[in-house]
This record gives sequence, C-alpha cells and structure tokens, in this order.
Amino acid sequence: MSDEEFWAEQYPDKKIPGSAQPEEGKCGAKVKSKELKELGITRYCFKTAGMGTPHLGEGKCKWHLGNTLNHVRAGVQIQMTKELQTLTERLGEPEPMGPPEVEAYQLASKMKAWTLILEEKMSELNGILEVTDKAGVEHVRALIEVMERAWERYQGALEFMLKYNLHERIVALEERQANLIGAAFMSIILSQDMKLSEAQINTARTMFSASMSEMSNDLEPSWAQVIDSDVVE
Repeated sequence: MSDEEFWAEQYPDKKIPGSAQPEEGKCGAKVKSKELKELGITRYCFKTAGMGTPHLGEGKCKWHLGNTLNHVRAGVQIQMTKELQTLTERLGEPEPMGPPEVEAYQLASKMKAWTLILEEKMSELNGILEVTDKAGVEHVRALIEVMERAWERYQGALEFMLKYNLHERIVALEERQANLIGAAFMSIILSQDMKLSEAQINTARTMFSASMSEMSNDLEPSWAQVIDSDVVE
C-alpha cells in the first residue's frame, strides 16, 4: 500500500500534503504534520522554491525558514552561481591561445576592466550602509567580496608581470616577428634565381624599408593594441 492510499484510508476527506519526493524547482523541505508523523509518512513541501523570500526560485519557501539569514545567503549564492554558468555558456568555445606573455597581458587587461565594472557597480549603491533588507545586505556583501578578490588578483597579475619582465618579452616577440619578415624578404632578393645586381638589391632594400614603415600599423599584431593601450598600467 502506498503512502497516498494509507493516508486516504485514515483521512478520506483530507488531501495528503506535499509530495512523495523533493521536486526540482520546489521548496523540498520536509512537511511537519501531526497526522503525517502519526502515520510514519514523510512528505516534502512542493511550494515554489523560495516562495515569499528574496530568493524566489531557489531554496526554501517562507514557510520553511526561507527568510532566515542562512537560507537567504544560500539562495543568493545559488542564484549567482547559475548566472555565472549562463555567462560561461554564452562564451562558447575558447579561442586558441597565443604566446604566454601576450595571454598574461590580455588577462591583466580583463582583470582591470572587471575591477572597474565592479567599482562602478559599487558607486551606484548609494546609502549602502542603510540597507536593511536581508537580500540587499547579502547582495552588497557578495559584491564587496567579489571586488576585494578582483583587487587582490589584479595586484597579483601586476606583480607577476613585473617579476618576469613581460613588457620586455613582448617587445622581443615584436622584434622577432619583424626580423622573420625581413629575413624572408632578403632570402628572396638575394636568391641566385633572381639574378639581381647589387644596385637592384640596394634599391629593393630601400623600397622594402619604406613600405614596412608605411604598413607598420597594418602589420601590428592584434594583441599589440591591448598591450600598448592604457588598459594595463
């Protein structure tokens, strides 16, 4: 005999409360009932998760302590985690990695951009100390924690770049790229198959140098714009 049938025998005119198992999107707390306890039946609250609380859609409902500080904090954290998962899915497949030095610079640039966004968000929260709503307090606290971590990690990134002289290594990468282009060009004009005279070779060198100067911006690597900008200080 199922719990529902057993309940129907004992209380034919009364609907059995809750659900047999915790359901997704529902409160899921154990229903406390004198009748259920006497019959030895365990049922679970099937009201909407977070109903009547600041964290609607997550956690316990208001009838099962959903408005207490611990449940509010837990509900807000779950909501933030899901938002981050959604953002991660939107990013899609990662792009191929470039030179480690370049990746470090770009990562530091993103860290600073993220820090500035958080600081702007904090500036919007005027009267932060007067917030008394539990959900508001937890949102502010979570934002402060995230911003403090962002500061620490950005500082760590800057210390890493200074320690390993990343700017000098980036310059070396650019010089190497230019040298490879020059070496390829010279190997062509000096080839015996070209049969160029000394005067023609000198003219080609001069024209090549002038063309490289004119095309310098177009030849600049895409990551150079990030490195040379004011994003990374």
